[in-house]
Formats: sequence, structure tokens, C-alpha cells
Amino acid sequence: MSATAEILCAAYLQRYPLRLELCVAKSQREFRKNYCFLGGSGAAMLDFYEPGNGCFVMGEGIITDGPISAPFADPPQLRSRDIFRLLSRAWPFIKPYRRDVVKLFVLLLPGAAAGLFGLVLIRIFFDVIGNGQPLTDYEAWLLRLPLNATRHTVLARTCLVGGAAALAGLPYALFMFGYAVWILQKISNLFRVNLYAQLQELSLSFHSKHKIGDAIFRMFQDSAGIPQVINGLLIQPLHALPVAVANFIWLIIFNDAMALIAFILIPAEFVLAWIFSSPLRAAFLRAREATALATTRVEETLASIKAVKAFGREQHEAAAYAADNWAALLAERKARMRLVFYQLLSTLLRGLGYLAVVYIGARQLVTGHGGGLTGSAISLGLFQGTVLAFSRITGSSHGLARAWGSLQDVGVGFARVFQILRQHRDGRPETLDRRKGAPRPLLRRTLAFDAVSFGYMPGVTVLSGIAFEAHIGELTAILGPSGTGKSTLFGLLLRFFDPLGGRILIDGRDIRDFDMDTWRRMIAVGLQDNPLMTGTLRTNLTYGRPDASSEDIRIALEQAGLSEFVESLPSGLDTLLGEKGARLSTGQAQRIGVARALLRDAPILLLDEPSSALDIANEARLMRGLQSWLAERPEQRLAIMTTHRRSAARWADRVYMISRDGLAEQTCRRSNRAVMGTESV
Repeated sequence: MSATAEILCAAYLQRYPLRLELCVAKSQREFRKNYCFLGGSGAAMLDFYEPGNGCFVMGEGIITDGPISAPFADPPQLRSRDIFRLLSRAWPFIKPYRRDVVKLFVLLLPGAAAGLFGLVLIRIFFDVIGNGQPLTDYEAWLLRLPLNATRHTVLARTCLVGGAAALAGLPYALFMFGYAVWILQKISNLFRVNLYAQLQELSLSFHSKHKIGDAIFRMFQDSAGIPQVINGLLIQPLHALPVAVANFIWLIIFNDAMALIAFILIPAEFVLAWIFSSPLRAAFLRAREATALATTRVEETLASIKAVKAFGREQHEAAAYAADNWAALLAERKARMRLVFYQLLSTLLRGLGYLAVVYIGARQLVTGHGGGLTGSAISLGLFQGTVLAFSRITGSSHGLARAWGSLQDVGVGFARVFQILRQHRDGRPETLDRRKGAPRPLLRRTLAFDAVSFGYMPGVTVLSGIAFEAHIGELTAILGPSGTGKSTLFGLLLRFFDPLGGRILIDGRDIRDFDMDTWRRMIAVGLQDNPLMTGTLRTNLTYGRPDASSEDIRIALEQAGLSEFVESLPSGLDTLLGEKGARLSTGQAQRIGVARALLRDAPILLLDEPSSALDIANEARLMRGLQSWLAERPEQRLAIMTTHRRSAARWADRVYMISRDGLAEQTCRRSNRAVMGTESV
């Protein structure tokens, strides 16, 4: 990990604790309906409502000990039973809409009754109108006709009733489709919002080891199947069950031979699905991994586009992407062909069953044999109705079987998502957060490192026996060359990691005794490689303090030496900075990061190489601004600065020289100007 990578996420922690804003919520009741509690007993509390934004805000940090990060099989070890477990994993996100799901199931019941109504109409058309058979009592009541009505009258009334039913069924079908889509999309939105929040909660160790492109693919592609999970494991079975039961009862009543074929065919479909499950999952896993690799290639190339152009590597990168994309295409093709083969076999199985039903029904029609509980002879209309009933039963099971095939792909995607989300739970935690009864940190005198040692890998020590003090009201400088662990000190202060030895103390108290979010709210950070967001200058400046006034912004800009620069911009604070501040120089971006840290108004200010991209004159302006910031409330603020430039360190009240052997010497304000000079270390 690079020197600055250890604290790269500091800018994103400027607004601690992490707040999840669900702006779709316009009331407390709506918010509680829309927000999914992540952790059962560890559920986050809903602290307050912001009327101006129309948002409820979660005051506590996102709880990661919840259903998303619970143990789940790795993609290669995924089994069929794990696919069914996806529904239980999705349940916390379904729970806020459980009433809607129940309503959907209830509203689907009339659809099953409507299907039986269609079977009655088929018999009327073929037997009563076509063959001249009399109406039954039920049919006469349904059509509101006498039993001896003429064929022409029955035909006209049947068409009228059938047309009215079709017109009524169209808006019903559209409403049911829209209602189901609405439920699925709301649940999917909840899942993605919580997934995004938990991705931010993963450790820096995870983010330094895993590729951003792969994480983006898992976020948008692997997690996109939650509607399919809910549809395939919940909504579709809820719809298929009443339809299958109603039509199966119809077959038992009128044709038990067809009912027996349906009873045999349904398990056969499920056995075929079970046989193909494992090969489908293996193929889909290879396809997703290959596609994620191609996505990573795009992200890395575009993120390094300046280097690509500077070294003339456009054709090389295009060829590399073409190779990755072709591999992804072949893997995806193999997976889809395997799925198509399975679906063809499933369709063939259903077709054979349908052929057997038609053959048996036709023989019964020719011989005049009866069937079912009623024992009545098979007429042409009854034959058509029973074949349609059989088709509906097998259609429901066939639809579930096809959905099961697609769920193997979805299951692999979710296993990949769960795989990265639980990695921060594996092994030794990087930090120990003592929350219960944690006192509120108060800074009155000193921040001290007490014999602190740390290393990123076993046997490799970055810091050894580091001990120094930073006093309230003072600017403390850590002066040393690159690679001596200066940035690591800030990573430990922010508790991205905990020391392997020694302690970090606030007025004699270990910072691990404090609530982590409360502790981080006391810190503001300005980075050397300053990460800026796509947006306006104002948005970037107020990232750590959204409610900052115009006067506060003006003072922070002046202290960072940016006033003249901002005044020269046509749109001032509303100027768009471009993608990651692409329209700024390195020095301008660096000073914006410093201004953002100053504006946060936290008691502890950490600045990592704040003047490395500045000339001596602008460095002096910046250092005078830091002294001004400290002088505003010297009894409540302290600042620590890392630098390799003696010209910057000479402005500090205390200077500690750091090398690979540890802290070498200390100078103080009354003598450092004479001994520092202006050279770099």
C-alpha cells in the first residue's frame, strides 16, 4: 500500500457517523416502511427527521452484523439448497413490504377463478353451441339464460360475457403487473442502498487489496438479481400454486388420467432442474468472473487515462480489453447455451406430456369413455377444457423450472456479493471498537503516541516505539523522508488500524476506549493526494460540514490561500471542478483539501504533506493561515502536519524528526527557525 493509501478514505469519513438518507421518505411512517433494519438485535435507530430535506437520517453507523454480511457459501461451493436460502437472506428487505406481498397474493386468487371461468366458456362453445347439448344449471345461471335457450342466443350471450370478462381482465392484469414490479423495484432499491452503505464500511485492507472495477460490477450486476430472487422464489410460486391447485382439482373431477400424467410430469421437471443446477452455476460463475475482469480493465484504463495517453498505450489497452471482452463473450455464450439446452429439455419433457394427454383425451372422446370423479363421458368441449387445464398446470411448473435455471445465475451473483461483504469479518479485526458505555472524548491538553509499533504484514515493521506529544493550541510537525511511516501515523489516529504495540492517548486515555464514530468526528483531514468529488467547488468544500455558512467558507478559503483563485472563477463557488477535480492543478486541489479540513472545524487537524505541491510563497501563505486557524480557539484546537520539507516544518511549534529508526530528535518554536533552513529532508 502506498504512503497515502492508508488514509485515502479519510475524506469520505469527514461526515461521521455515516448517514444513510432515504429521500423518498416524506414522513416517519413512510421512512420506517422504506428503511430495512439490517441486523435484528443490532438494528440501527432512527434518530431524527430533517423537514427541509424531507429525509429521515440514520444517526448510528450502518450495522454490518446483519443479513447481508451473514455467512453464505462461496460461489464455487454454492449448492441448490443455498439458492433457496437466498429468500431468507432477502427477507429483511421484503419485511417492510410484507403487507404488499400478502395483498398481491390475495389479488392473484381471482386470476385462478377467472381461469376456471374460461374452461366453462370453452365447454359452452364446443358442446352447447357446436353440438347442441343443453346448458347445465350453472351455465344457465352464469349466462342468465333459460335452460332451453337457442344456440344463437347462447352464442350471443357467451360472446358478450366473454368479451366483458376480457375487458375487465385487461386492467386487472395491467394493475397486477405494475403492482408486482413496484414491489420488486422498491425491495431492490432497499437492498442496493444498504449494500452500498456496507461496502463503505468494509476495511481499508479490503479496499487496498480488491479492484474497484470488480467491486462496481458486484454492486451493479451481481446484486441486480434480487427481483428475480423474489419473483422466482416468492411471487411466481404464490401465483403458480393457486392456478395449479384449481386446475388440478378440475382434472381430478373430469379426467383423472390427465391428472395422473400431470402428477408424474411435475416431479420430472424438478428432477431435471436439480440435475442441471450444478453445471449451470459453474458456467455462470466463469461468465461473471470474466465479465468482471473486462469491467475492471475499463475502470483502470479510464482512471489512468493521462498515463495511457502520455505513454501512447491506447492501442495496447484496446487490445487488452478486446482479449478480456472476447473471453467474457465466450464464457457468457457457454453459460447461455447450457441454460438453453436445459430449457429445451424441459420444454421437450412438457411437450411429451402434452402429447400423451392429447392422445388419451382423443381416445376417450372417440370411445365415449368417462373419466374423473363425475364419471361423465368426455365431450369435445370437456376435452378442450381438460387439455387447457393440463396446459396451465404444466405451464406453471415449467415456468418455475425455467426460473430455477435463471436463479442459478442470480445465486452465483449474490454469492459473489456476500463473499466480499463478509471478508472484513474474517480473521483478526483491524480495529477494536469499544462502544458499550464509551465516554465522550474531550481534548484539553495533549495527544500522545506512547511507544507505538505497527506493521501491515507479519514480520515487517513500519513504526517501532514511536513516542511524541502534540499539545493543544500548537502546530506539531512530523518531518522526514518518504517511506518512514508518516502517513501511517494518521491511519492509526483515524483508527483505520490499531497499533500492534503501545497506545495513542488523549489526555492520558487510550483512544480505543472511545466510540469510533464519535472519535472520528473530532478529526479533520487534509490529504496530499486530495480526493475531490465530481461537482462544484462549494460541494467539495462543504463535504465535511454541509451546514457551513458563507462567512465560514470565506474564512477557510482565506486561511488556505485560495481567496484570489476563487474570485477569479467565473462562477465562484458554484464552478464545476470536473471529474475528480480534473480542471484543477495539483496545488489548487491540495489547498481545497486543506480548506475543507479547516472548514470542518474539528478539534484535531491532520494535514498530510499540505505544501508538497506549493512554491515557497504559497506555502508561507498556507502556514500563516494554519496559525490563524489555531489562534481562533487555541484552547480547543491542535494541528499535526507531516512533511518532508524543512521550509514547512519551520512554521511548527514542535518538530519531530522521523526516520526508519524512529523519532530522532525534537525541536521547538524558539529554535527551529534557525536550524531548519528551506531544504527538503
